[in-house]
Amino acid sequence: VGAGMCRGMGEGVKYVDVLEVGGGSKEGKATVVTPKYEKLVIGIDDTDVKDAGATWTMAHNIGLQLKEEGFEYLDHIIVQLFPHNPHKTQNCVSIALTFAVMEEDKEKLISRLIEILEHDTLSDKTAIAILEGIGIPPELREYAMATKTGMMDVETAEKLAEELDIPLIAVTGDQGKVGALAALGLHDDVDEAVKVYY
Repeated sequence: VGAGMCRGMGEGVKYVDVLEVGGGSKEGKATVVTPKYEKLVIGIDDTDVKDAGATWTMAHNIGLQLKEEGFEYLDHIIVQLFPHNPHKTQNCVSIALTFAVMEEDKEKLISRLIEILEHDTLSDKTAIAILEGIGIPPELREYAMATKTGMMDVETAEKLAEELDIPLIAVTGDQGKVGALAALGLHDDVDEAVKVYY
């Protein structure tokens, strides 16, 4: 109960429900109740051009800006893509940004992220992909691995996104859809995400 009461003083806690009073050698039980947040992962690619910008930097800056605006920015994962891709720009990576968001704030977060990208991107090929929830479909992980190890096309990305009901949005163009979708497939596996396959 003491641990529950102490945690109950944390920021964002709604209340603590003491189920059994304890103390000394007597065990107690308490439930700490917080607002329900959902996991939202946004894949971003193609915000830079050959001689300027970097998607990994821009994405992190967007995450920090959204945090300042009240959204819960949790993580920034760099996903290395196929290094011999003729469409690559600076570093040949896409990014997965992870947020904890309340259901009623999802659309606001997505709209704001798109607004910032439209303003800040240097590319006419910028796109995002959006994954809600905890799990990653096996087909999405397979696609991400295929995108790391070989060429992938926009049509394949669009087809898979449609099959998996994953929104794939061209912010300024379609080419970024390939990497944006791939970022979602490896956002929970940092070791694999950063590996380079030559």
